[in-house]
Amino acid sequence: MRHDSTDEISLLTADGETLAGDLGVPAGAPAGAVLCHPHPAHGGDRHNVVIDALHRAMGAAGLATLRFDFRRGQPRAASGEGVAERADVVAALHRLATEVDRAVPLFLVGYSFGADVALAVGDDRHAGWALVAPPFRFSGPARPASGDPRPVLVMTPAHDQFAPPHWVGRATQGWPDVTVEPVPMADHFLAGATAQVARAVTAWIVDRASSADTAG
Repeated sequence: MRHDSTDEISLLTADGETLAGDLGVPAGAPAGAVLCHPHPAHGGDRHNVVIDALHRAMGAAGLATLRFDFRRGQPRAASGEGVAERADVVAALHRLATEVDRAVPLFLVGYSFGADVALAVGDDRHAGWALVAPPFRFSGPARPASGDPRPVLVMTPAHDQFAPPHWVGRATQGWPDVTVEPVPMADHFLAGATAQVARAVTAWIVDRASSADTAG
């Protein structure tokens, strides 16, 4: 089931931006994921080491994946950073949805800035969120905070400089379906912990996809 290679693709957003991406769709994929990278102004792109680890782990598990580069050099909206990038996530989600069967659950997966942007996207075509070290400072309000019942996994480094576990616990209190998992011995940049995090996120998605299939 695994995909050993991906195709380089282009995405067109609703507001006319063209984005580069990598798409892997193995036959019979039980789930799919859109992967969102860290802040482009700080060197983040789709080849970030955490995103790459996620991409590889999911591919090895037979999941469909689409990682892409956020737009660059765009003026920020007055309402805050990450607003325009939500359109990038929606474009990637739309493309992945056209590549898999309609019954395949799709998840938004992000690291750092990418996690924040993904969490503000409430498109009906995805089944939940898996977030790695979200700083909770970019983009718009988190959808689950408004009662969105879709499941959320938050992987929180024990020594995260921006949002440590105790802060994340308070920030996610009251979300309908949230699992907060600490990453021991790691800070926001996850040096030495990328493979561990990628395995945990992949296992969570496989489990959630299986649960959804059983329920259906």
